[in-house]
Amino acid sequence: MWNAGLKKTNRWVTSSAEETQEIGKLLAEGLPKPLVICFSGDLGAGKTTLIKGFASALTGINSHEVNSPTFTYLNIYEGTETLYHFDLYRLSGAEDFLMRGFDEYFEGICCIEWAEKIEEILPSNKAFITIKYLGETKREISYEI
Repeated sequence: MWNAGLKKTNRWVTSSAEETQEIGKLLAEGLPKPLVICFSGDLGAGKTTLIKGFASALTGINSHEVNSPTFTYLNIYEGTETLYHFDLYRLSGAEDFLMRGFDEYFEGICCIEWAEKIEEILPSNKAFITIKYLGETKREISYEI
């Protein structure tokens, strides 16, 4: 179990998917709401794995129910709270995002993978989380509010 709070550190190194999800849970409990959380990292870095922890902590759903909306762009997880999970890898840019009406979700809790594609329209209530691949199972996770 992790004891570090958000005020003490903004960087963690994890050694497994389970630890990455635990950091997601910790971050979900510590960030203000509503908030747009922008995730960056290479393909396979663990963005969706981290969001599994977020979704589990915020909504109470099982992390196994969380998957990347690569082809649908958006998954909505409802429970204790509602979480909007975007994967914008295939999106052409901010205009495409706006044409789909996705900016309406900025009033809630959003986790956005590949948020750099819409950087110019992100609201002021945002945080940035970066995940770096350090090896087969190791990841470095850092945040900035």
